[in-house]
Amino acid sequence: MVKGYGSTNSSDEPPPPITPPRGNIGASSYKTPTRTGRSLPRNQSNSAETTRTQESDPLLGEKLLISDVDDVKVDLSKSLQRRSAPDLGRGITPKTKSSTEDSLIGNSVIINDDMDTLAYSYEHDDSTFKHFLEEVEGQRRGFLVRFFGSDPVLPLVCLGLVVGIAICAIPAFLYVQYHHHHHQDVHIIVSDDTAADTTSAPHSALWGGVPYQKISRAAYGDPVSNFLDESLFHPSLLYDGEGIAITRAKSSVTVQNTDETTHSTIGGKDKRRTLATPSLKPFLRFPFPTGAFWTNLVLLPQTADGKPKQSTKYQSSYPIVAYPYSFQWSPLGKLQVSYSALRRKIQSNSIQDEFASDISIGSVDEIHTRHVVKYDSLSVTLRYYGDAKEMSGKENSTNLDELKHWDTYIVQGSPYVTARYYGLRPELTALSDFSDIACITTMNTEEERVTTEPQKSNSTHPNRRRMSIFSLSSPEGTGSSSKRFGVCGLSEDSNRQKKIITGVQFVVTTQEGLMWLVFASEPITFEFDQAARRNIKTSKPFQGVIRLALVPPPAKALSAGSNVNASAPLDKEKLASSSGVKRLIYHAGTFPVGGAVNWSFRYGSRAPLASSITYDRRKLRRLSSSTKENNIGSVTFTFDTMHMSSLESTSISAQMELLMLSLPHHAASISSADKILLKPKDFDLFFRCIKGRMVPVVGNSWTYEEKLTSIGFDDETSIGGIQNPGLSLSTMDQSIRDLILQTVDSDLKINMPVLDSGAYGFGKGVARLAQLALIADSIEGANGHVKNVTNSKPGGHDSTSRRAYALLEKHLTMWLVGDGSDRRLFFDVDLGGIVSKDGLKDVFSDFGNVRYNDHHFHYGYVLYAAAILGRANPKFITQYGSYVDSLFYDVAHNSSAVMNLGSKSEIFFPFARHKSWFDGHSFASGLFPFANGKSQESSSEATNCYFSAYLWSKVRWAGSTEGDKIVDYARLLLATEITGAKTYWHMMPSSINPFTATPGSNLFPVPYNTIFQQNYMVGNLGMTDVTSTTWFGNEVVYVHLINLMPITAITSELFDKAYVKEEREVLMNIDSVEKAWTGYLISNEAIIDPNKAWTEAQSLISTQIDSGSSKSQVLYWISTRPGFLSNTTASVPDKVNQMRSEPLENTEVVAGSASCSFHDNCVKSELLGLCCPTKDGTMLSCCN
Repeated sequence: MVKGYGSTNSSDEPPPPITPPRGNIGASSYKTPTRTGRSLPRNQSNSAETTRTQESDPLLGEKLLISDVDDVKVDLSKSLQRRSAPDLGRGITPKTKSSTEDSLIGNSVIINDDMDTLAYSYEHDDSTFKHFLEEVEGQRRGFLVRFFGSDPVLPLVCLGLVVGIAICAIPAFLYVQYHHHHHQDVHIIVSDDTAADTTSAPHSALWGGVPYQKISRAAYGDPVSNFLDESLFHPSLLYDGEGIAITRAKSSVTVQNTDETTHSTIGGKDKRRTLATPSLKPFLRFPFPTGAFWTNLVLLPQTADGKPKQSTKYQSSYPIVAYPYSFQWSPLGKLQVSYSALRRKIQSNSIQDEFASDISIGSVDEIHTRHVVKYDSLSVTLRYYGDAKEMSGKENSTNLDELKHWDTYIVQGSPYVTARYYGLRPELTALSDFSDIACITTMNTEEERVTTEPQKSNSTHPNRRRMSIFSLSSPEGTGSSSKRFGVCGLSEDSNRQKKIITGVQFVVTTQEGLMWLVFASEPITFEFDQAARRNIKTSKPFQGVIRLALVPPPAKALSAGSNVNASAPLDKEKLASSSGVKRLIYHAGTFPVGGAVNWSFRYGSRAPLASSITYDRRKLRRLSSSTKENNIGSVTFTFDTMHMSSLESTSISAQMELLMLSLPHHAASISSADKILLKPKDFDLFFRCIKGRMVPVVGNSWTYEEKLTSIGFDDETSIGGIQNPGLSLSTMDQSIRDLILQTVDSDLKINMPVLDSGAYGFGKGVARLAQLALIADSIEGANGHVKNVTNSKPGGHDSTSRRAYALLEKHLTMWLVGDGSDRRLFFDVDLGGIVSKDGLKDVFSDFGNVRYNDHHFHYGYVLYAAAILGRANPKFITQYGSYVDSLFYDVAHNSSAVMNLGSKSEIFFPFARHKSWFDGHSFASGLFPFANGKSQESSSEATNCYFSAYLWSKVRWAGSTEGDKIVDYARLLLATEITGAKTYWHMMPSSINPFTATPGSNLFPVPYNTIFQQNYMVGNLGMTDVTSTTWFGNEVVYVHLINLMPITAITSELFDKAYVKEEREVLMNIDSVEKAWTGYLISNEAIIDPNKAWTEAQSLISTQIDSGSSKSQVLYWISTRPGFLSNTTASVPDKVNQMRSEPLENTEVVAGSASCSFHDNCVKSELLGLCCPTKDGTMLSCCN
């Protein structure tokens, strides 16, 4: 069967691409929330006529059974069903037919009931009919005698058996092929209940591999080597298995390929590229974590066209951030460490922490190779190799570990920098100069026993021993009897030129006024050239661990535009009285080498917190006693630790617990906070990062809890026993329902999704269409429970919702599957992910989709649309579920485990691609290097992604034990994103200094300075900077509303009334707002004053607001907000269906010459409602 899918018309001029890395460009002139690069309002409709699908070929054909008789046919259409994807609301009308409704919305399956009548188009008498039979019999006998001889009985019996077997085999073969192409296991359906259960089975039962065509990046001009330095990965990480055989993309709709290799057309002007190799192989053994905090280390600097720049030996990587420090590395073999908060610059709309190499740790020995050797969600391990002679010929060998090298473990939240040496000579380098290296002064405290008592090592290494206390006076000659010096002492060989100091604990000061504590697992001798003063190094190879911890100077009060400069360092004599220094010494022996993120779920309520941040968090809503649905999700960080006294073992039986630093959102919800969080009186040092003051936490494992959402689809009035706080549709005035339904009918005729507008543009359009269908379905459902309603029955043939679902199905399935060889999505085998066609043509187009920028923004919208369609029509899940699953796994996969490539259980996607578990939210950045590490702009679109993933998992897998786990996991992703947005994007000014606290208080830190808090909303959050601007403009309305869109049910949980009430003070001061943003601005107001918003919304025109929104969506949102008066009415026509042919844009009847439809230019501009004049008396330029 040949399908001729059409395409929607759009402008031939492509939108200008944005050009990551965005850190290298200034604020652009984009003034649109649509990310298309075109300024709004985009009031031209993107909809156009769509070529109808034609089915010219029969399913299996009406075959002639007797070749010599042209008129004898058998109609098989009654016994065979169609195997292809059905037409969407289109059907061929035969002369005589009967129509049978298919469960697939918008489809009419036509079955011919009459036999072909050509052979009987005139009357026959007996002689004619007898002559006809004799002629047929003669032809039959002549044929048989020629082939089988005079007695053909036995051959005929054999032939009959063969034909019978074939008749049985062909349907069986077709049945298997059908299920193979739809990626479904064969299920025996014994009842309707069983059929319903097939859509709620866990993903392991339904996953049949990625249905999208598998490609190699190199085949499309963007190999991994274009942006990743492949030499920086340890050989053990590289994939060395067999490749994946290249086959045609699996599809439930017939596609056309020229051959069995990758031979695909990307665009009309693109040349066709064919892979020369017979198989595809991934880059690493695991899916590449494109959103990991450490990717800057391995990313190549880029030219303006996305090609790698030529790097030099002295070129460092872009910084990465593992709070509280930032790091860089280079071929020189040093790890540069920055406490960037020291150079904080605060402006009225930005805070920036500047990177500078405050201290570097490395080796005196020359480094020839460096590798990433291990990584997880919380850490990355780097290795530096020395000795060029030993390295020769072993660059790609897994035996590299036997060579001399040193490792560093970069772990999120560690106040220490840790390095472990294997036979190389350690070296410390200052940003400018070192001032001194000395011994640490300590007090006779309970902690001192760890640093002063002699300890025996379990190691047999001859140089591995603990040092006893030195009976020495202070290097400064104080000689105080109340103080001792730790395990450290000056060598007799020291002189004015060179200071030689031996021990396991030191304090190093720099010319910039910084003080670093240095700890060693074994006695080590440092040499400090007091003339050059740049380096502190050892002359002998070292076998052990060195740890550095900054003693952070206190922050000073700041004014706008001022810099944060380090204050005078603490006097070394005063270190003894610092509770923070004592803690750093006490816990220095236990260090993390990796970490893992775990989660669990339960039913109940969260433990009460000692205090909150600056405003009420999401209030706990108790579930009714009749349900036990999980409502609490717990996130646990478990760190793999080692101890300096037992380096050969990773046993948790360390002598002391791990000391780490938590972010503000951790501290606000951490379990057992009173036991494991250190109060200011117990830790008087304040470590800072861009997110605020970090709170010390003690323990190898710690857990914080999140409240899982109870919000589902817009029309669900009760979920898990919790009542929707909004107004029920059934109590809404009938005129309001009629008005919204008519507006939906109008909105369905404009701004249809454009298939070739990229993943983001199409996603917004199809999500809008899905929400229109859901709104219409909800209102029709409410109307069905109200007496004397003139509207059509819910879901009827002529209902608005049915037409909306049909349009949704048409656009969504065509985009997911593609049309023949014109596919829009591909599976990137190299890295493990779904990439767009536009991105393959140009790495900067589609907002960097091909390099994994913004995937959660893009695919979140599509998941939302798929969830709504799948809920209304389970057959969509059966036919296209695997296509949507791939998008779900691309952004919300719950594992990094590798399944067998090429098998039916093939899942090769990274763990929660964009989610930074430690940060508590997502970062949108992909594989473009940025100077501020990872960053994200639209917190609301990130929230929309995980809300959509939750809705899809709910309709796809809910109902089974394993399926419910996936649903809860998606709810946890959503909950953490909401917490992150409320903590780090939504700001309320406070008089509290975020970097100070009263000793003994339980005050949790507040992100950001009070000056910056006056903006109320963050525009873009990086790992070393935060701004109240956007990439497309600095206007206040852009910042606030890009973090509000899209408006869905989850918006009510993302935005608290208390916050919006304060935020409105800023938004009310805006002089003018572009029409494209007015729908979102009114929706924001509806959160606190829905009745005022309702009045303002009446003047909206859908073609003038953002293409991802519509007037009907705004009206529906307002009318379902708490506080909307149930007796509110709307002025609508007497006949509800009167405006079907001419959509309604205002609450009053459109009549007379004022109507846009009476003016040709207004019609061409696709304007609706009143134009000449408008409701406020304005005459538009399109008027005759």
